[in-house]
Amino acid sequence: MKPKLSFFIASLLLLAGGATAQNRLQPMSLSEYRLWGEKSFGPWLSENASQQMLKFPSPMEAFPSALYVYRGYGESVRLQAKWCTVNKDAAPGEARLKQDSIDIKTDDATALAFCELIEHAVGTCMFVGERMGFDGTRYFFGNRIRVATTWSPVGNSKRLTDVLEKAMTAVRNQNETELKALLPEVQSLTKEFEKLYPKD
Repeated sequence: MKPKLSFFIASLLLLAGGATAQNRLQPMSLSEYRLWGEKSFGPWLSENASQQMLKFPSPMEAFPSALYVYRGYGESVRLQAKWCTVNKDAAPGEARLKQDSIDIKTDDATALAFCELIEHAVGTCMFVGERMGFDGTRYFFGNRIRVATTWSPVGNSKRLTDVLEKAMTAVRNQNETELKALLPEVQSLTKEFEKLYPKD
């Protein structure tokens, strides 16, 4: 391929990537909710979690995973990570995939900080038209009543997915110190989302 042509194609891809990436979350439409609900949400969308993040990578890359924050409504204060693994010991006719999950108990202030982050991210989402991403990963945030989504996050939404994935890792490591070390970023990002609310 000629250098000028390859540079032109690379530039177009870069511009397209910037044009399709999402700085804010987008509300999930009813049709999307029905599609994902029937196809994928099943055991992943928690009815009892105060807030949650669901991650659905490209089917060819990895399995879904999730982070749930529980506080109030009779639930013990905790964060939970859930992921999917291959059951190598599955008997014939038995499911080859299984879900694993682990909880970490924490104080209410820590759980509240993560709840507020997701709540404000969802509260400031907006419809931005149809956008496609190139990374193949779709994220969902919120509770069972209000759900927002992003594909190819950038800016604040990228910071959101990054910090919540780090929280998921801390839960899986059963390391509350690692979890609490994320609080400055959680609180800083929450303030950024708060700035996106209308001024009036």
